[in-house]
Amino acid sequence: MQILEIILYNHKGQRRIVPFEKGRVNIITGGSATGKSALIDIVDYCLGRTKCMVPEGTIRETVAWFALKVQFADQSQMYMARENPTLGHVTTNHAYVEQADSVKTPAGPPVKPNTTIEAVVEMLTNKIGISSNMNIPPVGQSRAPLSANIRHALYYCFQQQNEIANKDILFHRQSEAFIPQAIRDTLPYFLGAVREDQLALEQALQRARRDLKIAERVLREAESIRGEGVTKAIGLLAESFEVGLLPRTDVPKDWQSIYPLLQKAVQWTPGKVTFPESERLSQLQEEVNSQRNTLNEKTDAIKAAKTFAQEAVGYTSEAQMQKRRLESIGLYDVKKHKSDVCPICDQRMKVPVPQANSIICALEQINNNLAFTEKERPKLRDYIEKLEKEREEIYQKIKEKNEGIDSILKEKKASLQLRDMNVRRGRVMGRISLWLESINLTDETSMLKENVLRAQELVANIENKISSEEKEERLNSIFNRIGVQMTLWAKKLKLEHSGNPVRFDLKDTTIVIDREDRPIPLRRMGSGENWVGYHLIIHLALHKHFCQNQRPVPRFLFLDQPSQVYYPSDQDIKLKGSFDKLRDEDRKAVSMMYQLIFDVVNDLEPNFQIIITDHADLAENTFQSAVVEKWRDGRALIPKDWAN
Repeated sequence: MQILEIILYNHKGQRRIVPFEKGRVNIITGGSATGKSALIDIVDYCLGRTKCMVPEGTIRETVAWFALKVQFADQSQMYMARENPTLGHVTTNHAYVEQADSVKTPAGPPVKPNTTIEAVVEMLTNKIGISSNMNIPPVGQSRAPLSANIRHALYYCFQQQNEIANKDILFHRQSEAFIPQAIRDTLPYFLGAVREDQLALEQALQRARRDLKIAERVLREAESIRGEGVTKAIGLLAESFEVGLLPRTDVPKDWQSIYPLLQKAVQWTPGKVTFPESERLSQLQEEVNSQRNTLNEKTDAIKAAKTFAQEAVGYTSEAQMQKRRLESIGLYDVKKHKSDVCPICDQRMKVPVPQANSIICALEQINNNLAFTEKERPKLRDYIEKLEKEREEIYQKIKEKNEGIDSILKEKKASLQLRDMNVRRGRVMGRISLWLESINLTDETSMLKENVLRAQELVANIENKISSEEKEERLNSIFNRIGVQMTLWAKKLKLEHSGNPVRFDLKDTTIVIDREDRPIPLRRMGSGENWVGYHLIIHLALHKHFCQNQRPVPRFLFLDQPSQVYYPSDQDIKLKGSFDKLRDEDRKAVSMMYQLIFDVVNDLEPNFQIIITDHADLAENTFQSAVVEKWRDGRALIPKDWAN
């Protein structure tokens, strides 16, 4: 897949096309803030990235739809468009796709979407030839299996300005979470270290392992069922005696005598197990509960009556005491007594005492009350005795009903024991029956063993085809060849440590220089020139391998500001892209870098395309012939009239 056009549509429906040629180097040179760096984000968004990473500003404010036109190896074309997310949003799931042998770029934006972005990703994945694949993590690692698709392939197709001169990362989006592990998981497939039929073989291996487990289980069951001949039969016969399937006799020692006994044992049929008077049990339990409630009521009544009786006794005692006090008036003559004179000392009192007649009346009233109380006490005792008699009768009824419940529960327990015995007999009978049916398996086990052997051979054969050792060997071989190529190019660009072997380290996803005294990873190298140079040679080496081995990776590499370390953006206004104003050593380094890019593309023509956005504007004919647009003096990605 190579890029033919990047298309923008504004809100009025106007169109802006940035054209590219396939199989060649395409350069867009221009000043700062002209939209060069946004092109990678636009292409990435159109090719299925979830979030729109196009910077906020003029582009996001003026563009309504982003679109891309690409061409595949079979010369067919595809037009993909995605709507610019509305304010406050970073994505939209809608997309528009057209594909044919030749697609004419629409003059205006799509009227409405016709697919989803998930469908676009799947369509592109199939179109560039990514076969069904699955990276299954090693045992003990918790991450989920990963299937490589077009989105994983694009890690090797973009180098943004903040990536191409970064000593800590090599690939697009490598600084984001989970991306380094995705690169380690999928790069072996894209390089061809993983067989194209790997997924099919892994699925076949799963089926073969499942069939092997089944064959082994069947064989184990057959062998365990067959047991140890007569010894197993004697054990089963002893069990039948224990549970009552057969009457106890002497255990025979020969098979001819044991066999008919076991056949007789399996003829046993269980009797019906019932639980008698289960309804009567429920009835008795309800009656006991009712009697207990009545008993509680009688007990409360007796308690209340006794409490009342105790209060009556207390009242009588108090009344007797008052009577004895009042009878003391017999000590003096009532008729002669004056109320204001003390009857004892005949002295006049300030407060007169009650008349004796009043005291006598009070005494008579107390006598009457005492007589009534003495009269009522026998009735209270009779009432209490009646309640206690009724309570005793209730106690007796509860006792009788509990005895009935106990007898029913004993019958139920006996029935449960019988049921348990029947269950035990059924189990023993089942083992005997199964063993009798399997005594002829001796000849069949040989066939089962053959099935296990065949299944084991199939599993071993598939495991050999997809062994991790074979994958590692192929991967190491590929990395060695890529390392040789990078070593040559490092010398050509005169990078630091270029006199030593250069290799790619997949584990740490970085480049390592193998010096005699120590290895030096990219992050421990100095100078932005080295970082850019090593980024460039790893990507060129990978794409050369992809092209020459027909690997399913898009055939383009998008580079943003590769000359930034020689041509800083803050000098662009002064230099205006003039290559002649650079220092001699910088001009030479930039020339060598671009010459390597042209050489690789020419070597792989027409199967590889490089798109470069840069400040530098070299005067060399090769460079100028590759320039598709110059964004200076008011010209930029977004036309002036759009911004206005």
